[in-house]
Amino acid sequence: MRLRRVWLLLFLFSLPLLAQYSTNSTPWTIVRADYGAGNSWHDVTSQVQSLVRGDALNFTVDNQTLGGDPAPEKRKSLRLQVRGLRGNLETLTFNERSIVSLRVAVFQPRGWGWGALRITKAQYGAGARVRDVTQLLSSQIQSNQISLRVSNSTMGGDPAEGSRKSLTVWYTYRGRISQTSVNEGGTLSLGGGAAQAELRIVRADYGAAGRFVDVSSRLNSQIQGDRLSVRVTNETMGGDPAEERAKTLYVFYSYNGRLARAAAEEKGYLNIPSGTPNYVDNLQIMRAQYGADYRFHDVTELLNQQIQNDRLNLRITNETMGGDPAEERPKKLTVFYVYNGEPGQITVNEKDTLDLPGTVSGSWPSAAGELQILRAIYGVPGLETDVTDRLASRVQGDQLLLQVNSGTMGGDPAAGRPKRLKVVYLWQGLRYETNIPENGTVSLP
Repeated sequence: MRLRRVWLLLFLFSLPLLAQYSTNSTPWTIVRADYGAGNSWHDVTSQVQSLVRGDALNFTVDNQTLGGDPAPEKRKSLRLQVRGLRGNLETLTFNERSIVSLRVAVFQPRGWGWGALRITKAQYGAGARVRDVTQLLSSQIQSNQISLRVSNSTMGGDPAEGSRKSLTVWYTYRGRISQTSVNEGGTLSLGGGAAQAELRIVRADYGAAGRFVDVSSRLNSQIQGDRLSVRVTNETMGGDPAEERAKTLYVFYSYNGRLARAAAEEKGYLNIPSGTPNYVDNLQIMRAQYGADYRFHDVTELLNQQIQNDRLNLRITNETMGGDPAEERPKKLTVFYVYNGEPGQITVNEKDTLDLPGTVSGSWPSAAGELQILRAIYGVPGLETDVTDRLASRVQGDQLLLQVNSGTMGGDPAAGRPKRLKVVYLWQGLRYETNIPENGTVSLP
């Protein structure tokens, strides 16, 4: 009877070890593996990667499996730095004699089925009145291609009667993560050779001094005949993210299958593609922010200055990030970057290490992101009303379209005075802000 009790206790004690990460269905990419204790660690990345079978990693953490004993007579552990499909870096820790059971992301080589066309998200409509057409478009893919005229009938109905609609599609093709927009009456053509010649905005930010608004979708909707010409003003960019400062529009775009960048000052003109596009092939940070809640620092230039020989390896702390934007809060670093002409996104927690481009070039960011209203204030300085919850309740389909007036804002905090709506929001993991004059329209993202 005593022996049975001992075995039962041993079994119950081992359950946490057996269950550790074993039920996690998320596929991971192995970035680095270290085995040891205290100040004595061995790099066992190659040993761990050699244990992958298909899309599974299953083994017991011990000296024999990992090629030796880096810390004799000490209880050791295995630290796995892994990357998720959305680019997020995490560290998984397994104690000695525990069981590792993980799904592993398999990236196939080019030329062997690599890079099939896949629709990750698709929305059709206008403003906040949109309908999800992801499955509808996915069912139309034939021979790794899709060509479809955009209309109410082909999109399954009219989600915004009386308004001019557009189709926005997030997709992956040939290993590239992309987004495109097609106006009602136009034709969506993806796959084959169709995607190579088109002009497409990959990322566009407008602002100054770390205060930016994402205008990627806005610019994509204005492309005509694979060209974009627009005067850069607060009105054409949909708001003023940095009042009383001279702002700049920064654009990363794809043309003829290659990634390029451009910039235009406020009141100037953006004309792309130019005669000699500024193509980007090396590692470059498009946008990076460090912080928590609605308090973030823009660290784009700081990280770009740290790149050496197309690599960036940096421990994320308040010191390396240039300060603490959110005291006593656990912070994170979100990075949008380009490497080998392909965009990627990665999120790293405070005190973890940023490693770019990592073992596999091109991470897998969230294709569509999530719009969150962090803070919204309406009024004039000294006479303002918090309308955060009011705006958050109006978000539909990751979009916000609303006229700014005392009626929609729930009251007039400063009667007879011209008011403004200031909004701080989160989109695709980055903090943005904008402000809209009374009687204007807030359109996010």
